[in-house]
Amino acid sequence: MSSNTLQNVVVVGAAAAGLTTAQSVAKSLPDTHRVVLIEANPVAYWSIAALRGAVLPGFEDQVVHELSAKTVFGAGSRHIVLTGTRVVDLGSDHVVVSRDVTSEVSGSTLDAEGRTKIPLDRAVLGLGSDYGFPTRAATTAKSADDIKAHFIKMQNDVKNAQDILVIGGGPTGVEFVGEVLDVHPNKKITLLTRGAALASSGDDAFAGMSKKLLSQLQAKGVRVILNDSIPKDLTTGPIDATSFTTSKGVELTADYVMVALGGRPNTEWVKSSHPELVDSKGYLKVTDAFVLDAPGWERYYSLGDAANTPGLKTNYIATQHAPLVAHNVVAAIKGTSTDKLKRVNGAPGALMVVPIGKGGGAGYLGFATVGSWVASFAKGKTLFVSKFHGSFKA
Repeated sequence: MSSNTLQNVVVVGAAAAGLTTAQSVAKSLPDTHRVVLIEANPVAYWSIAALRGAVLPGFEDQVVHELSAKTVFGAGSRHIVLTGTRVVDLGSDHVVVSRDVTSEVSGSTLDAEGRTKIPLDRAVLGLGSDYGFPTRAATTAKSADDIKAHFIKMQNDVKNAQDILVIGGGPTGVEFVGEVLDVHPNKKITLLTRGAALASSGDDAFAGMSKKLLSQLQAKGVRVILNDSIPKDLTTGPIDATSFTTSKGVELTADYVMVALGGRPNTEWVKSSHPELVDSKGYLKVTDAFVLDAPGWERYYSLGDAANTPGLKTNYIATQHAPLVAHNVVAAIKGTSTDKLKRVNGAPGALMVVPIGKGGGAGYLGFATVGSWVASFAKGKTLFVSKFHGSFKA
């Protein structure tokens, strides 16, 4: 079929949710359609390994992979990958992207502002969440080399720091401390969190895991301050040696700050023009079949960090949902009965593993709390880097 007559299944976002969905859709999509995968970053970015890349020299190479039609779908594919391309608006039957892609996407049209309107039959929004670098790629990066340069700078900044303050006691903050201590075991580190526990509310399924994490960090000499905060906005990076007083009067010092607070759904741009699509917490509203839950938006689906599906927002759950979304997209295109759709049935069981470097950490696996050995084996030793690179065709 001519590329001029192909209908588009647009997938926005090439992190775990979007990439897995795009590849799953492509496997069973009729030849009347093609996938158009759109990613704002210049490359694929493995956020699970990013904290190690921010500390361990040379590991930055493991965090990125070339993102192209060849690497995602294989040589000679009819499907399209657009990198360095940001979706800036949505319509019921099209998306608008930030640059001219008319030479890459047949049937698309350019507007007076240099943006491109891409028509669609179906769309999947894997918008993710915004944590900032290093957990997400630096938004200023235009190439893989730019991203690696950001990592190398952070590696050097951490190496030169004498007194590191980590703000945030969730998995990101704990894992960052572990990565620093693996490479620089004698660094002075303070971890400060508003929470009553690490990676847990203190009275949930993760409470036992939290106690193990706290014990391991303290055994490594980390000063952990719970239920407290600094009444000052700080950003990640080196600072002049500074003394701080917390809200509860605790004195601490730092010459490097790592802000490791929870991420926000990347939906502000959607909310600004289509507030009916976003709930009070900033998540895209979806049905149990992952369809946007608003009149007129039945062509759209969403999953991952930005969708209000039940349960934790994790890479694992996103990749479990991706084949379900792909099935529903293809079913809709083929006119399959709605009783054949895949649906999300409540929150999945609690599951979390938080490494502390390559050999430490703890987790909760839905039925039991586990310690260092299992955390290392399950995640910390490899950070699933081989799985990431193995998901590509080249």
